[in-house]
Amino acid sequence: MPTKIRKVSLLWMCKTPIGWMRFPAAMGRNGKIRPHHAQVGVEQIDYPEGHYELRSYDSRKTVLRNVGSDASLASAELQHEIKRRVLRDAAAEAGVQLKEAPGRRHLKKQSVLYIDRQVKRGKVRASETFKLAADGFLLSVGVTYADQLREQHILDWYDALRKQGNSPRTIYNKHVSMFGFLKWCGIDTKELAKKAPSFTEPEVEIYNPLELTTFFASLKKPYQKIVFNVLLKTGTRMQEAMFLEWRNFDFDRGTLTVRAKDDLGFDIKDKAERTLPIPADLIEDLKQWKKTHKGRLVLGTQNDTPNWKWLQMLKRCAKRAGLNCGVCTACRNRNECEHWYLHKFRATYTTNLLRAGIDVRTVMEYTGHEDMDTVLRYLSAAEGKDTQDKINSIVWTL
Repeated sequence: MPTKIRKVSLLWMCKTPIGWMRFPAAMGRNGKIRPHHAQVGVEQIDYPEGHYELRSYDSRKTVLRNVGSDASLASAELQHEIKRRVLRDAAAEAGVQLKEAPGRRHLKKQSVLYIDRQVKRGKVRASETFKLAADGFLLSVGVTYADQLREQHILDWYDALRKQGNSPRTIYNKHVSMFGFLKWCGIDTKELAKKAPSFTEPEVEIYNPLELTTFFASLKKPYQKIVFNVLLKTGTRMQEAMFLEWRNFDFDRGTLTVRAKDDLGFDIKDKAERTLPIPADLIEDLKQWKKTHKGRLVLGTQNDTPNWKWLQMLKRCAKRAGLNCGVCTACRNRNECEHWYLHKFRATYTTNLLRAGIDVRTVMEYTGHEDMDTVLRYLSAAEGKDTQDKINSIVWTL
């Protein structure tokens, strides 16, 4: 019997300096798996990038099964497989044939595999978004297996999200993220929710020249100035700006080309690679910035990696500049204003192009929008001041 049990083992498939390799998963003195450590001879080496695999044998054929990158879940999967084989072998010795039922979908384990799948497909940001949604979802529903989910669990989850202060748009986004996962698990999501949570598209918000002047005058660090200037004067989405490289700029022509970065796991929304003109003052700012910032990423961290903390940086800068509105829920509860957010720079850029008289089709090319209705929402914001001036110029009475 013991020899049969040992036929199942856990391996760490990891990226090493000389390429991808498999090693036995390293065990700590407490008998638990050391996360992301490989047993290489007598040494235990930390290789952070990889996943666990269960190795077993079907007759003489080696079978490898990916069980994700979470050490505790991989250990549980190993113990489950050992017990299953013990029962199978005992039944075989007794002359009894076991009929194995199809495996149930363990929500936590499946979420780990789903995240691993997204990362390998280059969807790093999507995997992080899903993980945040999944953590709250699993805590709220309180069930272990996917087939235990009922409509009431979903309704309770929506209610919990509202009580946490999530906006209707955020609840909708979390719904889309989680239901994509549940469909991947083979769940009939129509039985869980007849339709997605609804939300009303808010009116377009833009920064006005006075608050932008105050904001930029308050910035002390060159990095802050270049990040927010790029967002304002190129209209790029947050991740597009985060992954910008120096080769994306042509200073002689005064243009920026937004491209995907497959090796960095970045893909452009709607696959809209595009070239747009940038103002001369921004070109000069970028030239000065390049003299001291030699990394591959124009707006990366000191380690030349994408900086995911721009929103926190923006909130702090707005607060320090005295630009918090003081009346919104976020101001009252957290002392950070909900009217200062990154996408608002893109809205301001789009609106300013339309106010400058650039036609809608050209604006769509520059911003990467594929839906004209979206751009027309910015047109209403652009028309506001001009329309008011025209109304004021009307001679109503003599």
